Amino acid sequence: MEQERFPELHAAIAAHIDVIARRDTASAEKFALPAGLEAYRHAAAEIARLPDPITVEALGLARIGAHFISKLKIEAGAQALKFLYRWRREPDGKWLIVAVEDISNKRSSWSDVPDLKTAIAQVRAENGNA
Repeated sequence: MEQERFPELHAAIAAHIDVIARRDTASAEKFALPAGLEAYRHAAAEIARLPDPITVEALGLARIGAHFISKLKIEAGAQALKFLYRWRREPDGKWLIVAVEDISNKRSSWSDVPDLKTAIAQVRAENGNA
C-alpha cells in the first residue's frame, strides 16, 4: 500500500541500494542531506571495509510521521552489516536521507533505549528541568 502511495520513495531506495551495491560512494552521498552527511559517511566507511562482492538487501520500511525508515542488510560472505536510513521528502519532492544508524551489533534497533528510570535520570542531568 505505501509503495503505491509513495512510488518516488521506493524508486529512491532502489537507486540507493544500487549505488551501494556498486560501491559508488560519490553517487551514494547524493542521497544524504548535508546535515546528515557525517553519519552517512561513517556508514559508508563501514561498508567499504567489506570485501568484494557485496550484496544489499532491503529488509523493511516503516513510516514514522513524515519520515520513513528503510532497513538494509549489506553482506560479504559471512560478514553482515545492518543500517537504518531515515528518509524525508523535501519541498521539491525529492526523497533524501536525513539520518543513518548502524544496528549491526544490536539485538534490535531498540537495544540502546534505556529503561524509564535511567532515561529520566539522563534527562535531568542534561537539562535539570525534568
